[in-house]
Amino acid sequence: MEQTEESASEGESCKTDTSAFGIEHLAKHLDISECTANPAPLGFTGYGIAAFLLSLTFIGVYPVGSMIVSLAIFIGGIAEILAGLQAWRRGDVFAGTAFAAYGLFWPTFAFLVIFESTAMVAGPTPMAMVAFLGIFGIYTLGLFIATLGIGSRAIQFVIGTLFLLFITLAIGNAGVAMMTTIGGYIGAISGLAGIYTALAMILNEVYGRTIAPI
Repeated sequence: MEQTEESASEGESCKTDTSAFGIEHLAKHLDISECTANPAPLGFTGYGIAAFLLSLTFIGVYPVGSMIVSLAIFIGGIAEILAGLQAWRRGDVFAGTAFAAYGLFWPTFAFLVIFESTAMVAGPTPMAMVAFLGIFGIYTLGLFIATLGIGSRAIQFVIGTLFLLFITLAIGNAGVAMMTTIGGYIGAISGLAGIYTALAMILNEVYGRTIAPI
């Protein structure tokens, strides 16, 4: 069936805004029915808020409690998973994988806290946490290398500081307590960078020009 003029116009609009990370050539592979809003701002919002507020616990502003657990499940977890699924629909492998993987990290962290506090199962040993954080650090390093092909300095900074966060926290759990505090400051910076990236994407799209560089 031939497209109407209105459908063609809609298709052109979809083509302009297709990839969460600016991979414009993916547009030609999309059907009109798959043309959806950019999910990246939601994903970066979930990451940024969750990372910032959790990192304050490592600095010592307040302890890990119900606010952090709830935040990890809903804002860090569900928001990023939804963004990842939406990115998959748009054909964006990087965004779909990254948001979904980190979205699943957050509820995993939340349940580690719940299990330990309720004594349902034995809490993780320090070396178990080193392994948990370390493998995510290695994974994040791989994603950081992938961001070098995206060309977005903001995204590179978010992923790069996230890598440093995982590594410093892993070292902190290995017995170097000072590294946990350092990781808290790195995480706070990374979280704020995530929030900036989300808002920059929204502002640039709403105003149709570069309000905040990404």
